[in-house]
Amino acid sequence: MIDLHSHLLPGIDDGSRTLDQSVTVLREFAAVGVTDVAVTPHIRSSDISQRGDAWVERRDQLLAEVRAAAPPTIQLHPGFEIMLDEPLSAIATGDRRFAIAGSRYYLVEFPFSVVGDLATGILARMAQAGVVPLVAHPERYSLCSIGTFAAWRAAGAVLQVDATTVTRPTSRGDMARRLVEDGLAGILAGDNHGDTRSLLTGRRFLEDRGGSESAEWLTVSNPRAVIQDGLVSPVPRVRLKVGIGERIRALIRRET
Repeated sequence: MIDLHSHLLPGIDDGSRTLDQSVTVLREFAAVGVTDVAVTPHIRSSDISQRGDAWVERRDQLLAEVRAAAPPTIQLHPGFEIMLDEPLSAIATGDRRFAIAGSRYYLVEFPFSVVGDLATGILARMAQAGVVPLVAHPERYSLCSIGTFAAWRAAGAVLQVDATTVTRPTSRGDMARRLVEDGLAGILAGDNHGDTRSLLTGRRFLEDRGGSESAEWLTVSNPRAVIQDGLVSPVPRVRLKVGIGERIRALIRRET
C-alpha cells in the first residue's frame, strides 16, 4: 500500500511531535504492508508566496532525519498539504518542490466553509496550468454536494478520501462512502498525525463490504501513479454492503 497523506515530520505542524513518535508510526505502517509514504506538512498558499524556500528547507531537513531512522522497507516522499487560502500562484504551480514526490500532483485543501463553484474555478485554473490538484478529504466540506465533487473531478482534480472516515457512522462517513461508491474517489490516504490512523483500516473496510477492486485502485495502483508522475485511473463504481448496525444507525440519524 502507498499512503500519500501524512503528518510525520516531527514538530513542523500539528502532527508528530518527536522523531521517535514518527518512527513508531512508520514501523506500524511497515508491519501492515505500507511500502511508500508521502510526508505532507501543512502549509498555506500565502506562505509559499512569502517564504516558500524556507518551508522547503525545513521540510527537507526533517525528512532527511526521519529517513535515516525509518524502517528500510518504507520509502518516504516529500510533499505538502497546501491550504488554498488564496489561489496558488503561477510560480508555486511551476515549482514541483511543493508537489507530491516532485510530480504534477499537488495535495490541496480548502477552508471548511468553501463554496463549491469558487473551488471548482480554482481547481480548474490549476489543471489548466498543467498540474493535478489532489483534493484532501473532500468529505469534510459539508456545504458541497456530490454534484460539486463531480464538478471538481471534471475540472481535472483527483479526490482523496480519508481511510478512517470511510468507516465511520457519521455524515462525513456517509459522504466518503458515497464518493467511493460513485467512483469519484481516486485515492485513499491515512492522514496520520503521529497517531493510530492507518490506511489499512479503510482498505479492510472496503474489502469486507465487497469493494476489494476499489480498495486496490485506491491504495496501490493510483497512489503509485502519483509518485511515478503517471495518470490516475478512474475507479469503477461499487455497491458497498451495509451491515445491520450501520442500517440501524442510519435510521436513528434520519429520525433525530
